[in-house]
Amino acid sequence: MTKRLVIAMTALVALVAIALAVPLALIVANDQREHFISRLEVATLSAASVLSSQPRELWSKEATRIHGATGARVIVVDTGAQLIADSNNSALDRAFDRPEITKALEGFLTTDVRTSTTLGTELRYVVAPIVQNQQINGAVRLSIPENEVTNVVRSTQKWLLLFVIAVMAVAAVVAWLLARSIASPLRRLADVAHALPDDLALRASETDGPAEVRSVASALNTTADKLDGILARTQRVAADASHHLRTPLFGVRLRLEAIEDITTDDAVRTEAMAATAEVDRLTHRIDQVLSLARSDSGSTSVQRLNASHKVAGRIAEAELIANENEIELTGDITPDLWIISSEGTVAKITDELLSNAMSYARSRIHVTLRREGRDVVLVVGDDGPGLPADEREAVFQRFTRGSSAVPGGSGLGLALVQESARAAGGDASAGQSQFGGLAVRVSFPSAD
Repeated sequence: MTKRLVIAMTALVALVAIALAVPLALIVANDQREHFISRLEVATLSAASVLSSQPRELWSKEATRIHGATGARVIVVDTGAQLIADSNNSALDRAFDRPEITKALEGFLTTDVRTSTTLGTELRYVVAPIVQNQQINGAVRLSIPENEVTNVVRSTQKWLLLFVIAVMAVAAVVAWLLARSIASPLRRLADVAHALPDDLALRASETDGPAEVRSVASALNTTADKLDGILARTQRVAADASHHLRTPLFGVRLRLEAIEDITTDDAVRTEAMAATAEVDRLTHRIDQVLSLARSDSGSTSVQRLNASHKVAGRIAEAELIANENEIELTGDITPDLWIISSEGTVAKITDELLSNAMSYARSRIHVTLRREGRDVVLVVGDDGPGLPADEREAVFQRFTRGSSAVPGGSGLGLALVQESARAAGGDASAGQSQFGGLAVRVSFPSAD
């Protein structure tokens, strides 16, 4: 924004300055030229007047004096166009027959520009007759090279150009200061807006910048207040739901376990065990929904964690269930891999992936944790039926299940995995495992 404002304002001022400077330069150039010519004419007439009051013997000396005063070459001739005086000290015993001399001897004041063959340049001259006793007794010519006039004009034009450049420079500085006065509050406002998703306690200053910026800051703060309130209510709802749902479910589970223990009817025991499994499944679904609610609210904070330790611990706990289901669970865990993530995220993701793999694996599940570039990558693969390539992206959407999904699932597990990974700065994707089944790959930002 600052750059655009500076360029726009500088360009506008430059156009205005140029639009004014070009005609001004032409006017000044013409004025300088006319002024120069007028001075030369006045000097010539003055010289003719002085020479007309002096005897011919003093004309040579006077020509030298006039040359010193004006810088012009002074030529004095008599009525026969014979050279009497020359400020350039050329030979005097010759005729100086020039068209302008002829006109001056006829009584005309002549001024013009012509090419001088002897000097090889354009010559600006003024010739006036010398009148003594009401008779023309000679003529005096003052001449200068035309490039001297041009140099004076160009000097004036150069100063005008410098003036335009100075105006543009001043305009650029003023535009930069003005842009900073607008852009700085906007930049601070943008910084607050970018950081707000991670810290809803931040607020933008409502006293900096123009009225429009202050209005935006006020609206942003109002929105942040509302979001903060929504987040607080969401967290309270999640906490209340966790308490009010877990407690009765735990009570139901205890009663079902009691029925399993005291009943002598095998059918009743079987039904009680099935009901207990359903309660466990419902409890797991509640945990998933609450985790997704916390993910949506952005209420988790990241920190530096030892992923190797977390994953190894979850594998150790899952081995008991894997052994009961006659599944070989193996792991290839690189030690001391540290990542940036929230507390509990790695364990939650590992549990979800292991639970999903055990639902489909026939006999093998393999877990790897390794370093890949700037990421730490967790891969859980099984030898189950896998997923078609066109379904591998869709299964990460909430309540979406694959075509080979087993009954009883909710379609939330992989969605929770991907959203949790992205909340920590990583991602999740699905592919084919080394056993031909499904492999889920989850990346975390490395803390090293």
